[in-house]
Amino acid sequence: MRGKCPVVTVWDEAMPGAPRVVLVYGPLAPGAEVFAGQRALAELFRLEAAGPATGIGDGPRIAELLGYGAHLVGHCTGATASLYAAATAPHAVRSLTLIEPCAVRATPGGLHGAPPRPARLDPRIRPATLLTADWPKLIVNGAPGGPYDARRSCVHPTPPGYGEQLADALGARHLRVDDAGHAPQRDRPGPVNAALRRLWQG
Repeated sequence: MRGKCPVVTVWDEAMPGAPRVVLVYGPLAPGAEVFAGQRALAELFRLEAAGPATGIGDGPRIAELLGYGAHLVGHCTGATASLYAAATAPHAVRSLTLIEPCAVRATPGGLHGAPPRPARLDPRIRPATLLTADWPKLIVNGAPGGPYDARRSCVHPTPPGYGEQLADALGARHLRVDDAGHAPQRDRPGPVNAALRRLWQG
């Protein structure tokens, strides 16, 4: 996605003027289909799936997609790009949901790149920037166990505990989805969609 327009898939069965939602996926996901479980929400919201995003370098493109305002959802490295976009264009964000954020960890000193590259992220990504935003935030993770451990083969794993750390740092609600792996929105769309609908209609 860097340096070019992202691929955008639109699911829209809602009434004209329905709230917009930008869904950002990473390069390891099977394209927009990683959000196929959310298509049922297109009856109420205009869903725009964009990607693939590989990290903070794609944040500016995601910020552009927000336009005058949209709910923002990112999965895997798409969550990292979404975090960057939200920090740099908070006025355009209606809510922020990070699903299995993989390339960022939170510490009392700020947000950092996750191992194996623990370098500090772009200075514009600061908890303070996001904490002062007046929109709701949600972090979603799969549950520890069999499906969760299978993610070790993923190039960008999300170690247990990262979601809770990030939620604490951002003042976000945290949702742990049982019997789900690295893509809880695909593995168990029911509880994820319920949480998203509450967030977007709140």
